[in-house]
Amino acid sequence: MVNKFLLTAVLFSAFSFLIYMQPVNAAELRSGVEVLIGPEEVINEDVYAFGARIVVEGTINGDFVAAGESIEINGAVNGDLIVAGRFIGIDGAVEDDIRAAGTDLQFSSDIGGDLITAGYEVNIESGAIIGEDVVAGANTVIASGEIEGDMDLNVVEATIAGTVQGNVDATVEDRLTLGPESTIAGALNYTSENEVSMEPGATVVGEVTQQIPAIVIFGNEFQASVFIDIVSTILEQAKWFLGTVLVGIVLIWLFPQTIHNVVATLLTSPWRCLGMGLLILPLTPILLLLTMIILLSILGFSAFPIVALPAMLYGALLLVAKPVIAIPIGGYLSKRFTKRDHYIPVKALVVGAALLALLGCIPIIDSIVGWLTLLFGLGMWLLFLYRYNREARSGQAV
Repeated sequence: MVNKFLLTAVLFSAFSFLIYMQPVNAAELRSGVEVLIGPEEVINEDVYAFGARIVVEGTINGDFVAAGESIEINGAVNGDLIVAGRFIGIDGAVEDDIRAAGTDLQFSSDIGGDLITAGYEVNIESGAIIGEDVVAGANTVIASGEIEGDMDLNVVEATIAGTVQGNVDATVEDRLTLGPESTIAGALNYTSENEVSMEPGATVVGEVTQQIPAIVIFGNEFQASVFIDIVSTILEQAKWFLGTVLVGIVLIWLFPQTIHNVVATLLTSPWRCLGMGLLILPLTPILLLLTMIILLSILGFSAFPIVALPAMLYGALLLVAKPVIAIPIGGYLSKRFTKRDHYIPVKALVVGAALLALLGCIPIIDSIVGWLTLLFGLGMWLLFLYRYNREARSGQAV
């Protein structure tokens, strides 16, 4: 299922694309906490905008490239529109293509070219007309407007309540619904384990074709079934087990005392570790995103490396979170069954990782265990680093 961490990666990819684009010769750069292009303004060149809130009320006779927390287009863009942000609302005419990435995306106007979008929720509202194709990757897509070209979806769920003049190709994890006033003038090809839900009045002129999702195992494709799902899950957990053990062994070999102290942090303050993980895991991507927006508005393009470093550190902590939680789990089991007061870290790592991998094979429980492992593991590292830094400042040895 599409989640906010995946969305964050999409947004940072979009930012990277925006920043490393080669600008045209004539371009205007606007930045600040709030960027407003007023209703009387007419800009006859490309515009690059960075800010917390960006609002276009006037006319841009060129391309518009923007990154912000909130982006609202109420005027006219007579070129391409390339935007990334949390909320994106397009209520003004766009002459050419749109490329948009965000959490909440709403399109309610005429778009002359293609609409290529990625986000959590994408809403093509009634009255919107997309002049060419729509390509969307999202958790939820609701298309109530008119699409004059083809539609290509990769979603968890989608509802088509308007008109598609071309073909619809969809990969759907959960459900695909055709509303009572929907019309697909071409064919409907969808890949899903569930059949399409067609409400009375829905029309598909072309052929309707369903494909059962294929699962690739050792380079071979198999149609999804209970047995194949079980085999695939076991293999995925086996790969996770091997990767976790490999990373853990490297950490124990290179930083044995640090790993010992990180594990001790969990044993002495388990609830603080969980609380730290709950606070930092969802908050960090948001803070990094807002920091980039603010720094871009102050420093321009040179701000990207400043945010890239803590983003890489955050990613590294997520990578090493699960090995350090596997060690105390395996250590507890080892001491309980061997009746000894100590354990060997590498053996504890293998036992703990094996138990987590087995639990990962059980539906529902796998998600709960996965999140708890990530939260506790990240919290262990963060609490350890905080205490280490505090003691280093006070002149005490860790």
